[in-house]
Amino acid sequence: MEKLPELCIKSKADNTRKKYGYAFQKFRKWCFAHNISYLPASDTNVSLYLASLGDTCKSTGTIDEAFYAISWAHRMAGLPNPCSSELTVSIREGCHRTIGRQVLNKKQPITSDILKQLCILYGGESCSLLNIRICCMCLISFAGFLRFSELVNLRRSDIVFQDDHMSLFIQKSKTDRYREGSSVLIACTDGVTCPGRKTRRYLELSNMTDQSDQHLFRPITYCKTSNIYVLRGQKYLSYIRARGILLDALQSMSVIKSKFGLQSLRPGGKMKVFRSIIQKKNGRWKSDSTEDGYVSENIKRQLLVTKILGI
Repeated sequence: MEKLPELCIKSKADNTRKKYGYAFQKFRKWCFAHNISYLPASDTNVSLYLASLGDTCKSTGTIDEAFYAISWAHRMAGLPNPCSSELTVSIREGCHRTIGRQVLNKKQPITSDILKQLCILYGGESCSLLNIRICCMCLISFAGFLRFSELVNLRRSDIVFQDDHMSLFIQKSKTDRYREGSSVLIACTDGVTCPGRKTRRYLELSNMTDQSDQHLFRPITYCKTSNIYVLRGQKYLSYIRARGILLDALQSMSVIKSKFGLQSLRPGGKMKVFRSIIQKKNGRWKSDSTEDGYVSENIKRQLLVTKILGI
């Protein structure tokens, strides 16, 4: 019996629980300020709260976080769910239509031509660990369709090299509900933008052993005594720092950096173009059909993805 509450809480991923907890605390403070009950909450009060958020927030995601957090808290407490009423659902939909999908600065996808310029400038044989890092990050993310969280959580032991490709083991992903992990295969292209070659070069300069459990992409510091750059610490790069590194590199190439971001490295558009010949599992998008989970994938077909991308 003691494990039931713990198992109920674990029904959601850690990041989801944190997000819901933060959103529900905001609702709780709002209820305190208006001297009304937050648990249980009435559908009228929840609707008023969502409407107040709609007047101030700029994203429909904020509305959804509050909606699902309040719903989850009531379901976990075994109380009637105010978010299931027609009133609350209608207010949420109204907020969505009012806010809309206002993307003031939608980021453009990074192209293979930009990656080639990047590798020529920062990925030469004489380049330092500091420079080769940005090439390696961009190529792995681009060729493997990796989200930022998947990229920075890669460890040295998650990478295995073969003659014509390298394999990345993604320990967890937001589409991997039960944290079973999945493997991503990236072909060696033998060009200036070859992901395998740049990753090998990065690993040589970083001096990480093959079985190291350290994160692949970490902060770098300059060692004056040896006149080289070295990886430091155990923590992976933060989102802000990684974004800054990418934008600085693009600016040095005379590319308008405001058009790009870390999300530009996941070329979702190309996956749609080649969907007829590439299985969706390569990009780990949520599938519309259960049959994808039972398909025996062919390695050559998976490696075709990298070659189609033009790097």
